[in-house]
Amino acid sequence: MKKMLNKVSLVLVLVCSLFAGVNMADAAKNDDELRVRFRENTLVVTSTEMEEARLYSMQGKLLQKEKGHFVEFELDRGTYRLYAKVKGQTVSRKIELR
Repeated sequence: MKKMLNKVSLVLVLVCSLFAGVNMADAAKNDDELRVRFRENTLVVTSTEMEEARLYSMQGKLLQKEKGHFVEFELDRGTYRLYAKVKGQTVSRKIELR
């Protein structure tokens, strides 16, 4: 009886782990709703669920903050950090313009 109980509990733990893994994969997939692309020297950030986007220098200085579903940032050459609030979560991207 004890061996049977151990096997059942092991199966339950495995099933719960699989469900947790699927939920984490779905959460990671939600970040893909943030679209980042370049148009000449302009960074275009879009998402139907985006509330705001902030652009920082690599030293941590806030360069620009915009609200809405469609945001454009004009950039010079260099490396930046983009933070966007999508569905209540902050998504980060490293932006490098050469």
